Amino acid sequence: MKRAAWPLLLAVLGGEAESEAVETIPFHGFVQGASAYRLVQPERCPHTQRLACEEEFVLGEGRVRLELEPRGERWSLTAKGELIWDAVAGEVEGELREGYLDLQFPALDLRVGRQIVTWGVGDLIFINDVYPKDWVAFISGLPLEYLKKGSDAMSATGHWRGTSAQLVLIPRFEADTLPEAGGRLRFHDPMAGIEARRTDEPSPSLDLLETGLRVFRNVAGWDLSLYAYRGFFRAPAAEVEPGPQLRFFFPPLNVYGASAQGAALGGVLSFEAGYYDSRADRSGRNPGVENSSFRFLTGYQREIVADLTASGQYHVQVMQNHDEFLRTRGPGMARRPAVRHVVTLRLTRLLWHQTLRLGVFALASPNEGDWYAGPEARYQVTDALSTTLGMNVFGGPRRSEFGQFEANSNVFAVVRYAF
Repeated sequence: MKRAAWPLLLAVLGGEAESEAVETIPFHGFVQGASAYRLVQPERCPHTQRLACEEEFVLGEGRVRLELEPRGERWSLTAKGELIWDAVAGEVEGELREGYLDLQFPALDLRVGRQIVTWGVGDLIFINDVYPKDWVAFISGLPLEYLKKGSDAMSATGHWRGTSAQLVLIPRFEADTLPEAGGRLRFHDPMAGIEARRTDEPSPSLDLLETGLRVFRNVAGWDLSLYAYRGFFRAPAAEVEPGPQLRFFFPPLNVYGASAQGAALGGVLSFEAGYYDSRADRSGRNPGVENSSFRFLTGYQREIVADLTASGQYHVQVMQNHDEFLRTRGPGMARRPAVRHVVTLRLTRLLWHQTLRLGVFALASPNEGDWYAGPEARYQVTDALSTTLGMNVFGGPRRSEFGQFEANSNVFAVVRYAF
């Protein structure tokens, strides 16, 4: 947009263009290169995943991000676009990661456009954070920020006497990005013998509008939140159609939950709970649709000594109608327990005047036996240049949640230059 057009934009959005002058368009961004080498080569892959057996690199890319953030007295505009070169596949694509308009009123904040919505208090454990994730980026070794995906949404947050309420409306469904047939990642596919596949996503309509509500306030130093969501599972369910053909679809979902976080026991204590109401399969008799479940989380974080922080979490998921799940599950499907337990640990150490950050995140399920470990070292060479070296290591039974990704274990390196 030319500079001459900015006063008109200010007049429309803020009504006070005469008192504001936009002399330059503020922008910044970065150039980044990332690569991840597979540590475990799969011994064999189904026909639909043959690339996972052929390709040694699970990631090899370069990307450029440009961020524009013009601001006025009661408005701001944020646009984050990226150009990505996939060196492994030899492809180039563009992506609008975020692009939204913020409007500030005396008791109301309004955000419209592509935005990343984050709820809950978990560390890589998501209960009430029901918004889309990119698990392929996480497994492949991209920076953690790429785990969260944007939603085309309208978010309105009102404030009244110390209590706030956020309403999120999403007209266009955005699924989680998961490993899929034909990709570079190896995963457990109980329907590997069926090559004909199609995916049906919810169509944009008022009847299928995703709605989220969060009510929150601070009470005696504790951040308390209540959540409600009506939408869809982000991971697809599957059913076999005549042909045969495998049809993927996204079942409807309600989520009701709460969280609390505050200072206690010399650190920060967190609690979160949620109920997942699987509206399409409340009886648990459809093996292709996730059963309803209760989910609970407790976490604790504390600085042990200067520049050394430790945190841990305990998460439990209780499946409803587990007997029906066992009775109807198909061949090749994992024999999941009624209760899944997960514990996590994160350690972070800052050195060299906080220019070097050493960290590790580990997750394990004591009763299912799967686990993940992610050690990482990040060095801030200059204010603009940083380098990161780390690993993503998965293990456990072949059909378990994290064990299925064992053949994708990798060592990764990221170099970023910010401007």
